[in-house]
Amino acid sequence: MKKLLFLFLALFNLLLFIDVQAQEIDMSKLKYRPAPETHEVCTLNPTDYNAFYYIKPDESLLNLMNKTAGEQIFEVDYISDTENVCESTDWPEEAVNAFEYALNIWAQHIHSDIPLKVRATWRDFDSNGDRTTLGGASPTRIVQIPGLGLPDTWYSLAQLTALSGEPIRERLNDVNHDISVNMNCNFDRWYFGTDGDTPKDLIDFVTVVLHEIGHGIGFLGSIDSEDDSDTATWGRGDPPHPLIFDRFAVDGSFNDIIDTEVYGNPSTDLREAVTGERGGIFLHGDETILTLQGQEADRAKLYTPTIYLPGSSYSHFDQRTFTDTPNALMRPGIDRAFAVHSPGPLFCGFLRDMEWPLGEACLQFLTPFAAVTLASSEINFGVIPVGSVEEQSLLIRNDLNSDDELIINVISDNPQFILGSGNDFIIPAGGDLNVPLAFSPTSDGIKVATLTISHNAKNTPSPVTVRLVGESLPENKLSRLDQSYPNPVVDIGSGATVSYALVKESDVKLDLYTSAGQHVRSIFDGRQQSGRYSVNVDLSGLSSGVYLYRIIVDGEISSKKLMLFR
Repeated sequence: MKKLLFLFLALFNLLLFIDVQAQEIDMSKLKYRPAPETHEVCTLNPTDYNAFYYIKPDESLLNLMNKTAGEQIFEVDYISDTENVCESTDWPEEAVNAFEYALNIWAQHIHSDIPLKVRATWRDFDSNGDRTTLGGASPTRIVQIPGLGLPDTWYSLAQLTALSGEPIRERLNDVNHDISVNMNCNFDRWYFGTDGDTPKDLIDFVTVVLHEIGHGIGFLGSIDSEDDSDTATWGRGDPPHPLIFDRFAVDGSFNDIIDTEVYGNPSTDLREAVTGERGGIFLHGDETILTLQGQEADRAKLYTPTIYLPGSSYSHFDQRTFTDTPNALMRPGIDRAFAVHSPGPLFCGFLRDMEWPLGEACLQFLTPFAAVTLASSEINFGVIPVGSVEEQSLLIRNDLNSDDELIINVISDNPQFILGSGNDFIIPAGGDLNVPLAFSPTSDGIKVATLTISHNAKNTPSPVTVRLVGESLPENKLSRLDQSYPNPVVDIGSGATVSYALVKESDVKLDLYTSAGQHVRSIFDGRQQSGRYSVNVDLSGLSSGVYLYRIIVDGEISSKKLMLFR
């Protein structure tokens, strides 16, 4: 498996920021729901088998961890559960150290410009027969934001925070964390060391934390079934929408699990699938499959035991298939004398399929790729006369450490915005290109266009878009004066906004008059460059009535009326 050497994580951070800005994200239409309770997400169970199997961070990962020490993308609040208390009520220092070591490993594999907040609870778990719950975790909320990710799909709060570059939790009621993790304080066989050399009969705490954070960032499906039921359902909400995890799940015959023409929702067929009677359930994505090339297991089989186990079935990789492999982290049971201090190539491939922003440690597992980076999500051509031409360019990069050509096709949906040299371009690995653009207005007014850029890059869905905007004035016209807003004005405290446009650098004088022509006050007096401007008009102390505001631009005069009601 070919490794990529990604030397500059900061460049990837810029890539993420630009790509997100290029999408039209409407945060006002954010939807969210509670995630499944943590005990329903994962009941990681210790086995009685001493595996003596260890995957420790290699030298490159350790160097990354040392280099980024103090720059964690996670922030943790350590909580002691007051209801499910243990003999030791506070987090032991050695448990805190191991927890933060695990978070540092994850911080090299995923990326977020916004710190992800983790609520880590030290608590007792009720016994469940012969099953011992070592820990549980989930997103605190599942979220949808129009324009971000796949439509009608739930994502973990952490993932959409990373994708949007916005602290989404601050927009939600009573949500202070992105991920909730519970760890069993009454389990007496923990190994809190960080060296990966877990002794006989002990369970590696770091590995369990890595596993639980994996669920918290989105390794989580929505299929649910009652113990005594013969049906299963998927989705959350009304109508039900799948989690992003569900969209990659197929049965043994490659039928989508959420295809209602194959599996009713709810249905006995779905129950049979989640209990292994339809040839198994598999995660099926391009990068997921590529990470298994040359491996004994060529499909990413999920855990579907014949007895449905809430918190274990479906939301884990298959226990037997991935035992003693680099992809063993997300199995439903953990062996003694076992440590996997890495998400593994399979999980990293699935994260890319889910479009999680990845860090350097995950990228080294994955296939070569081109990565499109836009220098801007909007280009403003300013204000020019009809018949003139304003030229600008859009800088498009193929990431410095990509090793595939970036192939792009660029189209404008408005003929007044012109591409200067064709529509198809190839950018070599690590290269960049300035795509020439021109604004050539044929009529006056504000003009808007969308530049659509189709591409073969793997870092963001194709196409990406750039907004183009320009304004034109009639020939021989120096300025345009707009109607004030609001008009009429009923809230004197907020005043009124007056906007205007200039086609060239000019001396500008803007004044307010009564309807009888008496000067009230100066609004602006000075020299300004070509462009569009907005100024606030102070209306304090004025009585109700009609006022005039007048602009003089290099001797050219325009005026409009403003109405005030007190």
